[in-house]
Amino acid sequence: MSFRSLSVCLALALLLAASASKNARAAQSRPAPLPAKVIELAPGIRPLGKGRHTWFGVHVYDATLWVVGERWTPDQPHAIDLESGRDVPANTLVGAAIDEMRKLKMGDEAQLKLWSEEMKRLLPPVRRGDQVVLFCSSGRTVIAYYNGQERGEINDPSFSSALFKVWLDPRAKNPQLRKSLLNE
Repeated sequence: MSFRSLSVCLALALLLAASASKNARAAQSRPAPLPAKVIELAPGIRPLGKGRHTWFGVHVYDATLWVVGERWTPDQPHAIDLESGRDVPANTLVGAAIDEMRKLKMGDEAQLKLWSEEMKRLLPPVRRGDQVVLFCSSGRTVIAYYNGQERGEINDPSFSSALFKVWLDPRAKNPQLRKSLLNE
C-alpha cells in the first residue's frame, strides 16, 4: 500500500471516528422540552432514556422516552419525542411505523389500514430539526404534537399499544435504540 493510500485510509478512519463520537454525544444531549400541555397532563413526566436511529450510518432521528415514575409502563402517562435528523415525507413515516407493526403482528390488515389513515391525518412531513411528540396519557389515547402544536388524537387502546411497541417491544427492529430508550 502506498503512503498516499495509507494517508487516505487513515483520514477516512479518523473522520468516521469523529462522526461516531459526535453522533454518540448528540444522542446523549439534553432532550427538547415537551409541549406544555403534555407537562400539564402528566405532572412529573421526565426523560427515561434517549437514543439515535440511523440507517446505513445516516442520522434519521433522535428519540427520547418520557415517563412518569421510575420506569416505563403502558399504564402510566408516557411519551416518545422524535427529533428529526433529516427531511422525511409523511407517507414514509407512516409506512415505516405500519410495517413495523405488521412485523410485530400488531393488528390485522384492516386494523393496520385504519391506523395508517389515522396516522396520515396526524403526521405531516417533517424537516430536519422538527419535533414530533406522541403522548399517551392513559394507555388509551395517543395525542400527536408537531413542533409544540397539537395535531389530533387517536382514542384506541390497541393503537396506543401497537405504536409504542414500534420502539419498545423486545422484537423491535432496533434493539440498541430500545435499550437506550428504556435506559437498560
